[in-house]
Amino acid sequence: MTVEPPLRIALYAGIFVHRDAVSNSLRHKLDALRRLVELGAPLEITVFTQASDDVVSEVHVVDSVAELIAYEEFWSADVHIFEEGMYYDLFNSVFVLPPDRPILAIDHNTTPPELVDVAESKASCERSLIQRHNLALARHVACVSELNLELVRSVGIPEDRLSVLHLPPAIAPSAPPTSLTERSGPVRVLYLGRFVRAKGIVDMLELVDRLLARGGGGIEVTLAGDPRFSDPEVVRAIEEKVQAAPPGSLELVLAPSDDVLAQLFDSTDVLVIPSFHEGYCVPVVEAFSFRRFVIAYDAGNLPNIVGGLGLLVPTGDVDALEEAVLRFADALARAREGGSLLLPTMHGDMSEERWFEAVQAHLEGYSATNFERQFLALLRVLVGQSPHGLSPEVDKAISARESELDGVS
Repeated sequence: MTVEPPLRIALYAGIFVHRDAVSNSLRHKLDALRRLVELGAPLEITVFTQASDDVVSEVHVVDSVAELIAYEEFWSADVHIFEEGMYYDLFNSVFVLPPDRPILAIDHNTTPPELVDVAESKASCERSLIQRHNLALARHVACVSELNLELVRSVGIPEDRLSVLHLPPAIAPSAPPTSLTERSGPVRVLYLGRFVRAKGIVDMLELVDRLLARGGGGIEVTLAGDPRFSDPEVVRAIEEKVQAAPPGSLELVLAPSDDVLAQLFDSTDVLVIPSFHEGYCVPVVEAFSFRRFVIAYDAGNLPNIVGGLGLLVPTGDVDALEEAVLRFADALARAREGGSLLLPTMHGDMSEERWFEAVQAHLEGYSATNFERQFLALLRVLVGQSPHGLSPEVDKAISARESELDGVS
């Protein structure tokens, strides 16, 4: 009896770490492929990355293409899946892959270099803009946002090789989320993101000064982010500001775990994202899943991912940002004093019940189920185009998983 060789799939990312959107994109695909193995698909899965803080059996930490090409798993892979965003050398391996091995690239976008202050990061962003042209060698490019789709079109990728693949939230409520009016006390504002100029942290700190200057304890602010990907000088400035602020009015949370982040969302009222550029913005999806309001600048992909269900103000307009926060805070304070809550969205004032129904409908396009279903559809096509072909065992496992996902939805 002849035994068919397993389907070999290689996945790539510059880094594979916790609380990183690109890493989570790879992790969701890895989980989906593992589920296919559980369902009987003969798969061999390898992950190549240049840095990792995760102990995963499939992961190989490889510094360069020169080192990568020494791996048999690289040459034997039938399908290659690359995460593309910030520059990393492993993505240049597309130039040495056999042309009959399909490449799926996931485009995450790159921060414009003019918004980056740290010299090393700025240079990496500049190189990323050049490396984006590697996408031309991909059999298919799945963009995580509508904004990215437009940018990838500019590279000249044909329309039939493009699609949108929204990332799901990295965390979700473990129980039904609480209403905004269930809690009393100050209105709690959360900033979540890297502490860098591109994420609007300078504007956020000005907003903090304005809110604290109002006094009275009506608003409390939490700034949360990972110092690994932040400007050290900005982090030091925030620490000094926290020390000088009135007790309990301003909190800094560095490198929050998933559990801590879930607690932050559960205890906050509104997420403020004053970014000057967003290729996607997972925290917006996470905030909505916790039934929390969102106020943001109208930069990049934020209008798409907010979907009119929060407040958007002109990018860089701190006056408008402050006005939006106070407008929300006043509405929530009145409701907590016994009135009805009308949320001031871009679609007009909405009751919380009607707002959350709209949020849930919006989130269907950003769910883990939707992500996996679309990924499996892409995988089926690419495997069919590979020298290995779509074997009955793999096709059966994909179909079985699709049926499971239909049951979830």
